[in-house]
Amino acid sequence: MEELAAKQVLLDFEIIALITLFAGVVTFALVRRRYPRVLETSRDFDGFDLVLMFLPSLLFLINPLFAVMLAGKELEVSGVESDQQAVGTLFVNITYFLFVGVMTFGIIEWVRNRRIVDLFGLKRLSLPLVIIYTIFGGVASLVICAWALGGISQELMDRVFTELAAQESVETLQTSDSILFLVISIIMACVAAPLVEELLFRGYMYGAVKQATNPIFAAVVIGALFSVVHGNLPALLPLWGFSILLCLAYEWTRCLWVPIGMHAFFNAANIVFMFVPQAAE
Repeated sequence: MEELAAKQVLLDFEIIALITLFAGVVTFALVRRRYPRVLETSRDFDGFDLVLMFLPSLLFLINPLFAVMLAGKELEVSGVESDQQAVGTLFVNITYFLFVGVMTFGIIEWVRNRRIVDLFGLKRLSLPLVIIYTIFGGVASLVICAWALGGISQELMDRVFTELAAQESVETLQTSDSILFLVISIIMACVAAPLVEELLFRGYMYGAVKQATNPIFAAVVIGALFSVVHGNLPALLPLWGFSILLCLAYEWTRCLWVPIGMHAFFNAANIVFMFVPQAAE
């Protein structure tokens, strides 16, 4: 029952975030119409992008609803997936991410006729600067989000829930003896997820919402959506904070490679931390 309650909280949180997004866009539009010089915007995105951005993002945003439906039917299978099943699941997930990435790229490049390289500043910084910002931002993200916010979140979860199961993917990664599964997991976490999620959430969604509202509102709301689609209630607060830090890094550098690098660094570090306790035993 606790797992179902946790999934329901995530779904409710997503609905609130989407309502907030809609209300914010409408409110800023009314204010901008009344005071056009107060809230001036650039021309990188327009109102049509606010609609188109939901085509790829819905493939992620639908996850909390499916999680509640499956939990409500009580169809979960006991035990951890076999290595063969886990590898198959990972291949499906990578294909899923690839489809979302291609869809996002196609909407921006082919439908909206914008060059991603120029739009997201992919050539704005040299490789050494990207690496420096990635390491600095990645370490800061681990301290602020994984350690500080993670500790706060875990304490809150312990007060509300007696026992929440670990994510199945995490449990499988920690218990699997398959080298192939480990390699594909690293590719998924450190390559596919950072590239696709940053292109969609930080690049397209944050850019479109920021232009319709302002950077602070966009960072908070997109951060809420980014955190909830990962489907893990204890990680909701840390990932929300992490998303906001990624938006700040993007705003500061104007280069999407920096949040992509920070995202990959953050995921890689967390994979390492998963095995540290086991190695010490």
